[in-house]
Amino acid sequence: MFSRLIAGVFALSSMALIAAAPAKAVDFPKKNITFLIAYGPGGGFDTITRKLAPYLKKNLGGKVNIVAKNLPGGRGKKAAAFLAKRKPDGSHILMFNMPGHAMPNIIGEKAGYDVRKIDWLGRVAQFRYVIVTSASKGKYKSIQDVLKTKNQIKIPITGPGTTGYLASTILWNALGVSPKYITGYKSSSRYALGVIRGDGDLTILAKGSFKKYVSSKKKKRAAFKDLKPILEITNGKSEFGVPTTGEMGKKDLAILGGDRIVGTTPGTPKAIKDKLANALYKSITDPEFVAWGKKVGRPVAPLNSADATKLVGELFSYYIKYKDLLAASNKKTR
Repeated sequence: MFSRLIAGVFALSSMALIAAAPAKAVDFPKKNITFLIAYGPGGGFDTITRKLAPYLKKNLGGKVNIVAKNLPGGRGKKAAAFLAKRKPDGSHILMFNMPGHAMPNIIGEKAGYDVRKIDWLGRVAQFRYVIVTSASKGKYKSIQDVLKTKNQIKIPITGPGTTGYLASTILWNALGVSPKYITGYKSSSRYALGVIRGDGDLTILAKGSFKKYVSSKKKKRAAFKDLKPILEITNGKSEFGVPTTGEMGKKDLAILGGDRIVGTTPGTPKAIKDKLANALYKSITDPEFVAWGKKVGRPVAPLNSADATKLVGELFSYYIKYKDLLAASNKKTR
């Protein structure tokens, strides 16, 4: 009896020692990490990803490279599906365009991924939108002109798999306008040029992208100075001196915008996910990175892994209320 008691005490003591032992540090990363970009060069996602990569490298120890790779296609789905099929070892990450990347899941379209299963690392930025036209070629010089016309307005845009498309669909439905979407552009810079060329009448741009395009001193971007804002989606005062959706009595539309949230392959081991998430948070709160974002009109809006995961759930719950509207609009573009 006594021997069994001693054995039991010894076993419990051993278990306590094991539990108290520090966890073994994960040996990660061992190889380069691919930072996927779901859209073509020149847009907001491309710009932020490439700027963020060196900071992420530093905060992961500086021994491996963070390789930015554009993988446009399928309105953003190609990169997300590619990520979802990678080995869950933290070797690939992607800055998702939320809620745009959620749309296939919302309307029941085959996507090759599910945003509710992605391992979320954190939010980098949040953005809101402005509606723009061509100052020289645009038929509609103000939002009032758009609302008065009996003609169908044409909107160049990437397509249903993007946040801009979701926001446009809900916005114009609320304003009683039924536009025709001209899809297939691979980035916001390209469909903005489409408006300038006269491919369509107007489009939607993240405010940061708009400010970047029109203020650029590069010769190849001189054409962007022709862009003219006519409506801002906000309940506050317009940055550009144009009417706002809040002033039009559509305060519920202020939620329309996007969140740039970084995720990795579903099933990634917690230790690796945590290391990536911690490095990401350090990167996006680095004073130098924060200052850059403010300077170029792309302010950071950091969220850690847990809060970003919660946000994705909330966004999904909001936009799924528009499932039928979004599904119908999606069919019109085909």
